[in-house]
Amino acid sequence: MRKNILIFLILIIPLIDSFSQDNFQWMLDSDESSIEYQAKHLLHKWIGINNNVKGVFLLKEDDSRIAIAANIADFDSGISNRDSNALRVLDAFNHPQVKFYSDQILISEKKITLKGELDFHGVKTNKNIEASFLKDGNTIRIEGNFPIVFTDFKIELPSLMLKKIEDFAKISYKLVFKRN
Repeated sequence: MRKNILIFLILIIPLIDSFSQDNFQWMLDSDESSIEYQAKHLLHKWIGINNNVKGVFLLKEDDSRIAIAANIADFDSGISNRDSNALRVLDAFNHPQVKFYSDQILISEKKITLKGELDFHGVKTNKNIEASFLKDGNTIRIEGNFPIVFTDFKIELPSLMLKKIEDFAKISYKLVFKRN
């Protein structure tokens, strides 16, 4: 009898853990998610939007992880010439994606803090990101923004009319995850 109870517990405990409410893999819904950058030159500003972001969020009480990836070629500023120049400047052939990974995640009532690694243009840097966090049934929404400095990623700033673009860009994101 004790042997049967022990075998039952060994088999059932992993199942209970896998059905716990917060122990699920959440997949990024590319149709509802986006990443955009805002850049500026003396003569004008522009926004490039990527609506084809990929990602996964493993939400566990004590071991959460998130991974996000976006192809450089999928950013659209509305001007194809500018986008093709961006592909050249960012060397998208050798560095086709911008990626973020974090396994140090702190979630409070409506905020999330992600301490992780941003991989852009072949340069990896530590990044602390704070964002709004909303978990509602089968959906998690993470939204926010953060600055980047292009030259921190060894990007040579392009020029227009002998004036380089600003070395600063604002990255905004809306990430919508659905329960897998």
